[in-house]
Amino acid sequence: MGEAKNKKRHQVSMRLNILFLIVFLLFSALILRLGLVQIVNGEEYEKELTHVSNQTALVDAPRGLMFDSFGNVIVDNAMELSVTYTNPGNQKQAEMLELAEKLSEYIDVDTENLRFRDKQEYFYINMEVKERQALIEDIEYAEDDETSEYQRIIDQITEEMVSHYSEEEEQIIAIFSHMLRGSNGSPQRIKQSISEEEAHVLSEHLDRLPHIDLQRDSSREYVYGDTLKSLFGSVGSIPSDDIDQYLTQDYQRSDLVGVSYLEAQYEEALRGQKAEISRTQTKQGSGPAESIVEEKQGSRGNDLVLSIDMEYQQLADEIVQKEVMANRGRFIHDASAYAIVMNPKTGDILAMSGYHDPASGDGSYNPLGTVNNAYEFGSVVKGASVLAGMEEGVVSPGTVINDRPLQFRGTADKRSVSILGPIDMGTALERSSNVYMFDIAMRMGNYTYNPSLSKNERTLYSISTAKDVLDRSRYYFNQFGLGGSTGIDLPFESTGMIGPLDQDPGAALDFMIGQFDTYSTLQLGQYISTIANDGVRMRPLLVKEIKEPSTNGEDSVVLRQLQPEVLNTVDMSQDQIDVVQNGFRRVVNGNNGTAGSIDTDVPIAAKTGTAQTTVSVGEGDQRTSYKANNVSFVGYAPYDDPEIAFAVIAPGMRIPSAGDSNRIAQNISQELTNSYFDLKENRNGPEDVDSVVDEVDLFDE
Repeated sequence: MGEAKNKKRHQVSMRLNILFLIVFLLFSALILRLGLVQIVNGEEYEKELTHVSNQTALVDAPRGLMFDSFGNVIVDNAMELSVTYTNPGNQKQAEMLELAEKLSEYIDVDTENLRFRDKQEYFYINMEVKERQALIEDIEYAEDDETSEYQRIIDQITEEMVSHYSEEEEQIIAIFSHMLRGSNGSPQRIKQSISEEEAHVLSEHLDRLPHIDLQRDSSREYVYGDTLKSLFGSVGSIPSDDIDQYLTQDYQRSDLVGVSYLEAQYEEALRGQKAEISRTQTKQGSGPAESIVEEKQGSRGNDLVLSIDMEYQQLADEIVQKEVMANRGRFIHDASAYAIVMNPKTGDILAMSGYHDPASGDGSYNPLGTVNNAYEFGSVVKGASVLAGMEEGVVSPGTVINDRPLQFRGTADKRSVSILGPIDMGTALERSSNVYMFDIAMRMGNYTYNPSLSKNERTLYSISTAKDVLDRSRYYFNQFGLGGSTGIDLPFESTGMIGPLDQDPGAALDFMIGQFDTYSTLQLGQYISTIANDGVRMRPLLVKEIKEPSTNGEDSVVLRQLQPEVLNTVDMSQDQIDVVQNGFRRVVNGNNGTAGSIDTDVPIAAKTGTAQTTVSVGEGDQRTSYKANNVSFVGYAPYDDPEIAFAVIAPGMRIPSAGDSNRIAQNISQELTNSYFDLKENRNGPEDVDSVVDEVDLFDE
């Protein structure tokens, strides 16, 4: 029995020892773990207790200004406030939508350009998951179709589904859409140029609008109202088709860029250097967070100095509008005229004006009509015609051609306004002979007119020969800028239309008198400038210099000076060019010159033009076509040392009755010439007018 008790006592002792060993090992492991935490990893864990977050936002800087050639600011920046949303990077779309609903209570946004896609996305957000799946569950997709499920659902949301939204809902959709366009950490404009009342209300409620802020901003201000506003171009959201290209150039999706004309052409120069706002937030453990805000100032974009003389431009607009309205009854339907004035030696564009008064009223200036609208110009192109004939070797200055009506089977009769009889080249230009130009085209096709044959017996050359004559003629015309790009520093220009040859070989003759292909007023300006500049074709320029930011256009460093650029020198010799220059001089001062009545303060050389065309009025069954004239005029002054070259057209005018004449293009040219030389003696600066602030469309295209 004693042995049993000893054995039992020994077993208890063994168990206690094992228990103590286990406890010892556990405490040892705990101590070892604490040692690792405090000694080995202590510094690392201490860093984890200190939370640091960095966020950098880029804020747009104002764009560069534009000055005219005399240092007058013509495009400025109007400072304003914009409402912005900055996505922190982790905000869900449902939260963004809720924020958009709150913000819509305090501001009104433009919904005019709200896209169907914006409504689709809003509809999608408000759908239940089951509703989304139901839209595509019965649609079979090809195995290789990589379209995402999201896009497939969006594609099934029809216009009918989103057609019921109220104005209030569309406001929310517009705000929400702008939010989605932003990049994480960068302010995205929700509304630009908010009203003072909106600014006050928002300031009071920003505490309940997380990530919404008021930001300094600017819009383009056109100092001289609508004068050349369309030429300057507009600023807006990056077009969706170009977003990838801009992103590779360090743009943000929310950036505003130049989207048309000079703003687009010189985007790289006008773009400002963004301000950089860095927010660093440090949090020690559970203590309060400390924030440090650092701002790196941005800078305004570089300035452009244009070739435009704003004082002269205002006069040109006044001249063109006055003549259009004074001759309003002479137009078939809409009334318009376009004019451009250039320096033929440098290519600088001094003024470009257009005025369009539709039959419905509400006339407006349209300077881009000189670049974008193309017309048949008529006889003003005859300088290029005789130069082509001389270069081809089919005529010379002394070549005498009998000006009489020409008749061919299968084509309309060809004649001048009046029968001139035997004339040489100089007289042909002075009196604007059509037949002389027709004969050049016939000779280029190795065709000799036989007056002894009847009309039904007399055929012109074949269509293939007519095409060859046209191709060769266009080659020469292109050297003057007719029918091709002028090279103007704009992202777009019309190069005109090539007339359809069809089955009428007489088109090759019509081409020589400017009644087949169409040209822009700018092309005609370059053409007459090339003749004035002894056959040297210059690139038309609107921008002369790019400068560092300045307040007056003078006290700044010139970063780039756009030098006059020679595009080509025509094939013709100086002697041949002299023939045309003398012929154009005779148009004005010859005994029978077609512009002998023009009255300018300096001697000029010029050429008149009239092209027969048609104007269609009405729609559908009520559409009626009327015969009309395009009245044009080109020239340069002074004729012996040209400072300016000009081209003018008034399209779609009524054909005057016998004994009447239409001098609208000539009158505009006369006043443009006199105004230019008057300004050389007496300048008062541009007339002050109410400025216009651009309205930016925040929706991309």
